[in-house]
Amino acid sequence: MSWTAVWSKRLLNNPLVEETFELFLGWSFDATVEQNLEAGLASRYGNVGRTKDVTTTLSRRLRNFDTVRPLIIMAKGGQPFADWRDCCRLWIGATEEPFRLFALNWLYSEREDGRYIVRSDDVRPFVIDIWKSRRAGKTLNDYGVIRTARDLIRTATSLGVLEGDGAARTFSSLAMSDDTLLYYAQLIAEVEGTPVRIVDSPLWRLAYMTPADVHTALLRLHQFKRLDYQVAGSLVQVSLPYRSTLEFAERLAA
Repeated sequence: MSWTAVWSKRLLNNPLVEETFELFLGWSFDATVEQNLEAGLASRYGNVGRTKDVTTTLSRRLRNFDTVRPLIIMAKGGQPFADWRDCCRLWIGATEEPFRLFALNWLYSEREDGRYIVRSDDVRPFVIDIWKSRRAGKTLNDYGVIRTARDLIRTATSLGVLEGDGAARTFSSLAMSDDTLLYYAQLIAEVEGTPVRIVDSPLWRLAYMTPADVHTALLRLHQFKRLDYQVAGSLVQVSLPYRSTLEFAERLAA
């Protein structure tokens, strides 16, 4: 299974987290993606333009359907929205740019450095830097910079890592369930290509977790026999209970 983060301004403009969850609640695996989108969105909006925009955005998100299937199964299986959103955040952080870079590099680092308030102007230097690295020789005008900064903050808020609804947002305090932590371990192993890289993966930053936090979380899961976590000096071994994130989702929803 391919895990490559793809740049998408459309997805950044429209995070659609709650809409995605509600769509997945009514998902039919006997129907095509297009049929599910039509059935789930046809009567949701009174505006044809809005319906088309949401359909196009979600179609883009669902292109690599195999990677998103576990999220659909968990939603349909009754996973609470807050837990599902935590799982969705990891999936989006592993597959969608520029949110991935924003969350792993800027948000995590600024929080660790003691920042409390996040405003669009604070994010401007980050936007300018990533634009330069992606479009060498081309500059983004001031409106584009501030619009992208606002979009990043809105997406982070929709995914639960920032909170507030005004110009100034604050960092959320995240407390994930054991089921969600196990999902993180399973998916991170898939994205990184091996369980060996679970502990040191930067993807834990999507939950504001330091390496010490990851160690504590894995030790807890080990104590409750959710996985096997062995540490001997510098040697670390993690043995997961499921062969894939899909199998984990199916067991969770059973």
